Amino acid sequence: MEEIRRKFPVDESQIDSSLKNRIFSPDGDEVVGYWDGESIQDLEKELDRIEERVDANYNSLPHHYNIPKEFFDQVEKDYPVWACDKNGECLVGEGPEIRIEKVEIVRNHYISKYGSIEAFHEKLALDRKKFMDSLEDSR
Repeated sequence: MEEIRRKFPVDESQIDSSLKNRIFSPDGDEVVGYWDGESIQDLEKELDRIEERVDANYNSLPHHYNIPKEFFDQVEKDYPVWACDKNGECLVGEGPEIRIEKVEIVRNHYISKYGSIEAFHEKLALDRKKFMDSLEDSR
């Protein structure tokens, strides 16, 4: 009797690009627009179009992988970086202050303020350690 085994494809599967390009509503239940990751100006226009009728979920904008790795986690929270295109232009800021800036401007902000992005990360780690130590001392 032949053994029945599950077969798994060895070829890389192709994901429909329209699935990767989706912009969702704040609750994530509705696709409200699309952006292909090519031009940040196109994203800005699409967000303007979307926001005429509903809010967009900026936290889950597509093509997150275009944001430089060094901006992930703390930088993108401190200096809100919502999305970047393939040309190094990013949608940054909050509320009415959302604007387009080049990646170099974000980097230069941290260079002028802290010496480097790495120094900013070190400052955060030191601040966290001081905070944790103060909690320990208060016990």
